[in-house]
Amino acid sequence: MNRAITAYLAELEARGLSLSLRKSSLYALEWLTVYLREAYEVSDWRAVTESQLQRFVLHLRRDHRTRKGEPLKEATVNRVLASVRSFFAWQHRRGALLYNPAERQTPSKSEYPLPHVLSEADITHLIETPDIETAIGLRDRALMEVLYATGIRHGEAHRLDLYDADINTRRLTVRLGKGQRDRIVPLTENAAYWLLKYLSTSRPELARGQRKRGQPKMLPSSALWLARTGKRLSYSWIEQLIKGYAAEAEVKANVHTFRHCCATHLLRHGASIRHIQKLLGHSNLYATQIYLSLDTADLARATARLPQPSLKP
Repeated sequence: MNRAITAYLAELEARGLSLSLRKSSLYALEWLTVYLREAYEVSDWRAVTESQLQRFVLHLRRDHRTRKGEPLKEATVNRVLASVRSFFAWQHRRGALLYNPAERQTPSKSEYPLPHVLSEADITHLIETPDIETAIGLRDRALMEVLYATGIRHGEAHRLDLYDADINTRRLTVRLGKGQRDRIVPLTENAAYWLLKYLSTSRPELARGQRKRGQPKMLPSSALWLARTGKRLSYSWIEQLIKGYAAEAEVKANVHTFRHCCATHLLRHGASIRHIQKLLGHSNLYATQIYLSLDTADLARATARLPQPSLKP
């Protein structure tokens, strides 16, 4: 059973699907494997039945508890089920199974939490938090300006190289986005201004790096965002610096918050949902439609604060 899981994960990787999706798929399939062996002594995917999968989903909903002793959220159960369905569909397509026992296992309708979005005043306050008199502060200001202007993902920002930014045409090339797809996104005038300032003053200082006396001079990095060492700013440190500035600004935010804010604020100012889909790099409109729900929820909260006329005659 493990051999099939390994082959499936290798195909997901070859198709350019994200590491997080591959990890969640592995977690779900290992979970299912243990359940099938303990409950039914099943050690071959060909022996799995539809009723066994139904009982597995029931087990997740009824019996499993988190570390805090709470039942699993329905959204979590649905994500596990989606991984299981995809795995069995893959096995069926390649001829390893005569029929797909997961085909009729449908996810329940659950309310997915809407993404957290800051107000335009709060995101502006967050972006203006760094001390731009320092090389690090100027870098961080430029980074947050680009994140907010383009809505690019955490990994996409981390992978940016110098040649990906064209200040003259105000365009940013995002390489190897979700699904290994490249795309070009526009830079706002503000983002281009801060990016140019970073490239002309802060980055050259960071590129020199901090090396001890006697150490050989290192080769220059092609990375757009540099750490103090002159090397590419790490993926994890991008997250840490954003959270640090958020705490200083007294707002709740991470790297992905900029993506949510970019989409939602564009929608509020009249941007087409199709244009937002293209900017964010969503392969289908379904993923982008959550921002329509978010904007409607914002509208409902706003109208609830309006003065209500008396219902008395």
